[in-house]
Amino acid sequence: MDPKILALLLKNYDDLLKRVDAHIKKVEKNYSDKIVCKKGCDTCCRFLNLFPVEAFALSAAFLGMNNSCQKSVMSGLEEKNRCPLLINNQCVLYEARPIICRTHGYPLYFKKDGEILVDFCPKNFKGVTSFTRDALFDLDQLNKLLAAINKQFLESFETNPFDDRIPISRALFLLDEIEEK
Repeated sequence: MDPKILALLLKNYDDLLKRVDAHIKKVEKNYSDKIVCKKGCDTCCRFLNLFPVEAFALSAAFLGMNNSCQKSVMSGLEEKNRCPLLINNQCVLYEARPIICRTHGYPLYFKKDGEILVDFCPKNFKGVTSFTRDALFDLDQLNKLLAAINKQFLESFETNPFDDRIPISRALFLLDEIEEK
């Protein structure tokens, strides 16, 4: 797929990533002494399934890596509980990581059975008993936005040969797979 066309197709997703990253920077600034997640912390890095729009973005980033890094990632594809993008406890595609990876560990709020709940990594925010509203990700809203962006992305294809969710092991090779067809 032409990289310029792919960039246009991924624009809404990239815009959402920028909004998520801006929110994270604000939380990091306001709670800098309460966040212990740093480079090398990989407790939450697991094998994931992604929306097609996220899979395409990750595939494009993977194809932009040098061959040595690609081979290191491919050697980790067999481990089903660990993200293959982790090399020496660090994400080799950190800048292209999906939304779930960007938001993990930060305070999320969501409704479950009519009750509003807040969740975050137990390693972070020790001693914090409440958050201001602007520090929280609205998980339901974020998921709705991502689903809408994914739907719009899929509508740009004549046919939709993609599963609803794509394992990260397949996502990395998605653009190659499309080129072969």
